[in-house]
This record gives sequence, structure tokens and C-alpha cells, in this order.
Amino acid sequence: WQGAVVSAFAATVGSSIAFSLAKLDTPVRKKALEVVEEYPSLRGIEKVVAKDGLKAILTLRLAPVLPIPIGLYNYVYGVTNVPFFEFAGGIFLGSLKPYLLDSYLGVFGKQLVDGTANDSGMEDFIL
Repeated sequence: WQGAVVSAFAATVGSSIAFSLAKLDTPVRKKALEVVEEYPSLRGIEKVVAKDGLKAILTLRLAPVLPIPIGLYNYVYGVTNVPFFEFAGGIFLGSLKPYLLDSYLGVFGKQLVDGTANDSGMEDFIL
């Protein structure tokens, strides 16, 4: 689980850099604004994220439903009024689920290959 926490932290740092680039007056911000204008569904994100920042970002991180690649989400959040710590909290908490699952599957797979997996059947139940 330590690897999952480190991975979530690293993902948050990387996302924060993209978020910050979209907050500043850079070509990245201009492109992010163009993307928001291109997709009408993204215009509503401003209102939702401004009202429920952490909850909205966490939800969208867990279930990416916007019509853009997940890598662009951070830039779109950067052009909204969401506070940085709500953004970072939502990204970190939303990153834990997939990284914890990946860590578990990696350990379980290694145990299967090494022949050290328990025969309790609990692994099959969890999967």
C-alpha cells in the first residue's frame, strides 16, 4: 500500500503542475480555454467545481465522464475557480483507488508466480 500512496502523491504533483500552468497566463491556459469552448459540457464544470470543488474533482477522477482525455482534466480545472488545495485533495484521494488496486494485483500476481499465495480462497473472493 505504500507504493500506492507514493504513486498517488506523484500523480498529484504532476497534476498540480498542469493545473498551475493553466492558472497562469500561458499558451497552455489559452489552449485549455479553447477546449472548454469547444465542448459545451465542459462549461458546466466551472459552476460545479466552484461550488463543490473537492467532491466534484474526486467524483470525476473516479468516474471520468467528460468527452476529453483524462490528462486534459487538470488543465480544465486550472481555468476554473477551484482552490488549489481542493483540487489537490480531490486528485490525491481519487488516485488512491486505482493505485491501491494495481498494488494489490501486483502483489497477488507475484504470489501466484512465486507459489506463495494462500490457499484460503480469499484472494479469489476479493477479485
